[in-house]
Amino acid sequence: MRHTESDLRQFLTEFGQDPASGEPPAHLDAIVRRGRRIRRTRRALTAGSAMAVAVVAAGLVNGLLAGPPKADRTSVANRPADSAQVDPGPKLPASYPVRLGAEKFDLPLIHSQRFETTGVGRTVTFTPTSFSTGYTVVCDDPQAWVIIKGKGKGGEPNGVAARCGVSVGGHNDQLSAPADWLKHPQSLQIWVFPADAPISEAAKTVKDCQPPLTPKECDESAVTQVLWQPEVRERLSAEVGERPGSWAVGIYDRPAGVESVPSGEPSAVKPG
Repeated sequence: MRHTESDLRQFLTEFGQDPASGEPPAHLDAIVRRGRRIRRTRRALTAGSAMAVAVVAAGLVNGLLAGPPKADRTSVANRPADSAQVDPGPKLPASYPVRLGAEKFDLPLIHSQRFETTGVGRTVTFTPTSFSTGYTVVCDDPQAWVIIKGKGKGGEPNGVAARCGVSVGGHNDQLSAPADWLKHPQSLQIWVFPADAPISEAAKTVKDCQPPLTPKECDESAVTQVLWQPEVRERLSAEVGERPGSWAVGIYDRPAGVESVPSGEPSAVKPG
């Protein structure tokens, strides 16, 4: 059985009157006001609890619908990718064998440069330490064409033109090296052309390959001679263009602390 506020007020009036004066006690209204506050507080607490339960339930439902948490896109984007293995390219030999008649010795690698394109000329500068300086070019494609141009005894061009093969190069000696060879830095000019460069077209200008000879009768040694002509190399570079292709050049000479004997062979420096 539930009682209203009027019932409570009547009950307190009847049983709480002052026996002497017949008036309700002074604190009756305070008791009524306190009862009202208590009821309002209970109603507010009940409503708040219901709302909290609804919020939790809604969050749970949304979480179930959304599925498991996703990885942070920023962290995924910034995560470093696995480092790709870089191909070091063709490997240069550690030494160059020199054969001067009965004299035989090896020169160590003192300078090297690597390039990632073909079809254009490159200049490689180095400081020789003997008259026997050697040089070698290695290529990713052994069928690539290589032209190495240096300077001879009297300043005339010398060098080699051939397929790259395992390697292609040469070396000087005291009879072939310029007189100022050891006085200042020297340089080589190098061209590497792809294997499919139209060398045969350029070979048409070679005397040994003129008609009535057929292309099969023109050996490669005759074809390579045309590559010594600057205008032919320029035409090839313009036609082929710069293409991807890895190759390297190595310069070989005596190590530091070793001086050259007149023949060019390095010998140990005698302590003073």
